[in-house]
Order: sequence, then C-alpha cells, then structure tokens
Amino acid sequence: MAEKTDSRDMVIIHSVFRRELRLAPDMVRAVPDGDTTRSGVVSEHLTDLLDLLHHHHEGEDQLLWPKLRERAAEFTDLFDSMDADHGSIGSSIDAVQSALRDWAGTADRAHGDRLAEALDALLPPLVDHLDREEERILPLVDQLLTPEEWGELGARGFGLLPPQKAMIVLGQMAEDTPEEWGELGARGFGLLPPQKAYTTIGAPAYLDYVGTVRR
Repeated sequence: MAEKTDSRDMVIIHSVFRRELRLAPDMVRAVPDGDTTRSGVVSEHLTDLLDLLHHHHEGEDQLLWPKLRERAAEFTDLFDSMDADHGSIGSSIDAVQSALRDWAGTADRAHGDRLAEALDALLPPLVDHLDREEERILPLVDQLLTPEEWGELGARGFGLLPPQKAMIVLGQMAEDTPEEWGELGARGFGLLPPQKAYTTIGAPAYLDYVGTVRR
C-alpha cells in the first residue's frame, strides 16, 4: 500500500505563528523607553519570525498552489482567495517591518506603540487564513499530493535557515506539539520528527533563547 500524505506538520508550524504573534505586541510594549539592548533582542526575534512567515507563504506560492490548481480546478475560487490572503498579509508584514526598523535601534516609545499596533493588525487576518488553510486546504493536500511532494515544502523552509536558527524553530514547533505527533516522519520537515529533534538537539539552545526573549 502506498504511503499516504500526512499534512498535520503544517498545523505545527501554524501554531508557532499564532503563539508568537499573539505574544509579540505585549513584548514590544513592555520594553522600557530607550532600552535599546532589550529592543535589539525583541527586534531580532520578530525579524526572524516575520522572515519565517514570509518564506512559509513563498514556499506555498511556489510548491503548493500550482499543484493544487492543476489537480483540483473545481476549487479555483478557494485558491484565489488564499492567494489574495497572501497578498494582503504580505502588506501587513511590510507595515510591521517598517515600524520595526524605526523602533529597533531607538526603543522610542512612540515607534514601539506603532509597531505594537501593526502587530495587532496583522494577527486577526493571519489567524483567519491559517484556520481556513487547515480546514479547507490540508484535506486536499492529503488527497492530491504525494508524501515526496509535500516534503519538498518543509525541506525548502528549513533549507533557508542557518543551523542555529533551525534549532530555534524546532524548539518553537516542539513547544506546542502534542506528544502523539512525535512520530510524524521526516517528510514534513526534511529532519527528525519535531519532538525527537527538539529533545536531542535543540532543547538547551531553545530554553536559553525563549528565556531571554520572553524574560
């Protein structure tokens, strides 16, 4: 029997975006006015997170939507809607990045407020998009893509990360990964299953990192 595609690994990376972007506005607001050491820590964390989100959507644009459009033309309206989401979310990411550049080197309170507001504005449409992707798109992925095709998406994402950053992302994924998903195959990430990789490789680095970032 042919191996079936299991797209639940997408839910894991989505959980990272939901959790970290919910925490982000309060993290920015908590930085004391003028504390550039702390704003540097938070801004690096947010820059990495936004880059991860950008590459995640870019990977879908290149490797996911063309295959689904070819194999499920009856869902064209759905795919068009998801494409449009990527455009509008991309504009929101640009707004966050602009505010982040203004704030990172100064920790100016007014710039921080603008950044926090931009993060607040990004979260609801992103969460709506992720929810609909899990509800409507992932069942199609499981039906229409091979495990090898699906694995290309995760492998691409991790291939763009330096090793140290990859360990942090593994920790972020493992933080909310149910134990029963710990045996998800390497096809989803191009790596060890997330729980095992986090436990054996990334745990010490991630615990130090998250302790510093969430202080």
